[in-house]
Amino acid sequence: MRGRNTNFNTASQVRIALWVYALLVGLVTAASWAIYECHTVFYLRPLFTVDERFCDLTNFIGLVAHLRGEAAAMGSGDPALGYPAPAAFVYKILIYSFPGHAVRTYLVFLAICISCFAVVAWRAARAGRAVMDSAATAIIVTAVLGYPLWFCADRGNIEGVVWALAAAGLCFLLRGRPLAAAVLIGIAASIKPFCIVFLFLLVGRRKVKDAAFGLATAAFLVIAALTAIGPNPWKAYQELQPGISLYRDWYIMDLRPPDEMRFNHSLLDGMKSAALTVEMGGIHPIKAIAEIEKLRDEPGGWHGVRPLVHVYPFITIAGLGLLFVVFYRMPILNQLTALAVAVTLFPPLAGDYTLLHLYVPFAALLVFLTREVAVGKAAFPYSSMLALAVIYALLFSPLTLLTIYAGDAKLLLLLALLIVAARSPMPSAYFGDPANQDATRTNPQTRHSAA
Repeated sequence: MRGRNTNFNTASQVRIALWVYALLVGLVTAASWAIYECHTVFYLRPLFTVDERFCDLTNFIGLVAHLRGEAAAMGSGDPALGYPAPAAFVYKILIYSFPGHAVRTYLVFLAICISCFAVVAWRAARAGRAVMDSAATAIIVTAVLGYPLWFCADRGNIEGVVWALAAAGLCFLLRGRPLAAAVLIGIAASIKPFCIVFLFLLVGRRKVKDAAFGLATAAFLVIAALTAIGPNPWKAYQELQPGISLYRDWYIMDLRPPDEMRFNHSLLDGMKSAALTVEMGGIHPIKAIAEIEKLRDEPGGWHGVRPLVHVYPFITIAGLGLLFVVFYRMPILNQLTALAVAVTLFPPLAGDYTLLHLYVPFAALLVFLTREVAVGKAAFPYSSMLALAVIYALLFSPLTLLTIYAGDAKLLLLLALLIVAARSPMPSAYFGDPANQDATRTNPQTRHSAA
């Protein structure tokens, strides 16, 4: 009887945590749009203005119409290609698979991807009756209201393609298919390089050859793309450099405009925001808008950003090293969470669409809670459940009611997610961790039941 009561109590805790998540996403999303509708000022709008919708995709229609021998045009045009060469072919496929329907093609692609991942998450969860309704609601709310996907779709940014590839690879990894995982992660990293850190999950499981194959896949695709746009890889690389330099000068070496700064949450973005706060002598949301425009008008951009950019590579290396030290002996769900945060935290510029990479860790957490914790197969503190539910809910909601500081709030939430993951092991037999020998030691209720 005590065992059944314990399982019932644990299932109730899981159910409450998932309902807290779903309700918080719905409430914050509704509140954000309601506040904007009441004031209709740009710095409260959860998305960009209508005239800028899908521009990350539509701006490249002419640029990638002809790729052979066009490296010079792509590196110095307006817009210029600021991504690795394989990105040009992603744009080409999206834009010219159905000519004249680039946006519709991309939106259908995103809809198919999120639908497939939702089905995979539900099938993996195998939720019992006690948590079935809350698990289904959490999955549906994430798929329908999840802000990172809406933001990605609104921008037309190819992060959606990168996320789909990396997420599929992570799903294969969690189910014990390291080679397929390595290939998909390598393809994703050839388009946007920071996804390469997911290969550390393979290294940590002594799948070094698979990780090396994923790295080789990324390198091969980059070289193949450079060769295709020719006339040879080295020449194409040199001709693309003006675009990379322009990207660096425009997006990294300066403050972003106010209507973009609130959507960026990388560690460097946070450092820039902190420097701005020091410059203004405090947190002043309205004043900051005018101050940013004034500082951006300095020749070469605001001088306060330059030392931050120069020191940032060392901070990134130190941060990745710290994650390795803290998480290398932890269960795979903790490592996956940490590396997904790294992918969204350490790029020098990270828009809210990069939060898509947290979808797989969240789905894996849901599977862990419903499949193992709720039925007493694994122990997990209730306080950690609630903390993760709240953090994920706020990360997957628009926080533009915080105006210019919305990105800083997301940065703090990402750091909080790291802290909770570091303090709360999630050993899962379903995802290949050793048997949970610590369950009875970490959960007094389970220990009492076993006695």
